[in-house]
Amino acid sequence: MVNLVIGYGNPLRRDDGAGWRVADLVAARRPDVAVRQLHQLVPEVAQWLSEVEGVVVLVDTAVSTLNPPEPPGTIQCQEVLPEPLQPSAFSHHVSTALLLGMAHGLYGRAPRVFLVTIVGGDFGYGEGVSTAVENALPQVVEQVEKLLNKKE
Repeated sequence: MVNLVIGYGNPLRRDDGAGWRVADLVAARRPDVAVRQLHQLVPEVAQWLSEVEGVVVLVDTAVSTLNPPEPPGTIQCQEVLPEPLQPSAFSHHVSTALLLGMAHGLYGRAPRVFLVTIVGGDFGYGEGVSTAVENALPQVVEQVEKLLNKKE
C-alpha cells in the first residue's frame, strides 16, 4: 500500500473517538489511502507499517500534559522516530516509536510515520465528540492530507 492512516482510541469515550472520526473523513475524501481504525496500537501493526511504501499518519486524542493545559481541539503533530527493538518491548500496547522500530527490526523496512494528536477534554462515556474537538476535525483532516503528500 502507498499511504496508510490509522485512527485509534475508544469511540465510546467521547473525545477519545476522534481518531476514528478522522479516519472516516479521510476515507471519504481519499479512496487512494488505506485507512484502519483501532482501539489501541498493538504489535501486529508493525507488519502493516512495513508494507507501506509512502507515509503513515497515526491519529489519536490525548489529555494535554502542559501546564497550563492546552485547550480541547488543539492539534499537535510530530514525526515518529524508531525506538530500537528490545526483547522486553512486547506487550499488548506499544508506543508509536516502538512500532516503527519493530517494523524495521522484524520486517526490514519502515516508512515515514507522523503522529497527529488532538487535545480532548471530554473522555466520559458516550458517543460523539465535544464541540471543541468537532470544530477541529476539518483542520486535522487538512493536516493529515498535507502529511500524506510529504515525500522526504
